[in-house]
Amino acid sequence: MMKLKSIAATALLGGLCIAATANTYNLGILDSSAFDTLGMLSDKYAANSVISDDWNFTIGTHSDVSFSALQTFAVSTGAISNFAGVLVGHGNLASTSSGGNTMLSWIGSLGSGDYTVHVTGMTNLKNAAYLGTVSASPAPEPETYAMLLAGLGVVGFVARRRRPS
Repeated sequence: MMKLKSIAATALLGGLCIAATANTYNLGILDSSAFDTLGMLSDKYAANSVISDDWNFTIGTHSDVSFSALQTFAVSTGAISNFAGVLVGHGNLASTSSGGNTMLSWIGSLGSGDYTVHVTGMTNLKNAAYLGTVSASPAPEPETYAMLLAGLGVVGFVARRRRPS
């Protein structure tokens, strides 16, 4: 009976050490009228903790333009294994290592609205933490580029007509 209790206590303590840590971070609203960046440091995690975090942010409503958006999550290489992330509804974040850091990133166009990045991993060190940032800047729609090219064409045509013979 005593041996069964010690096995149960060991299993319980082992389960607590490897318990999943799930946090939700609310970065806020990105200003959609100009370039804007939001960032935050994650909580510090115990060694051997499973991370399953959600990072929420909003691209504010300014107009009907899309936004060039970048999400980056960085950690010292080796602090978190299987470090991965996904921009929910848009795909996985690419993982790269450089200068002693592992970075997860996604870049693309997003419209105004609410977004979530889900980050996962397993901590290898005590007090492991990672940094999350999101950035956005207005990106012209294709119609804007067409009007710009048409305007340049008109300017070129007028300049050519004014050239002396």
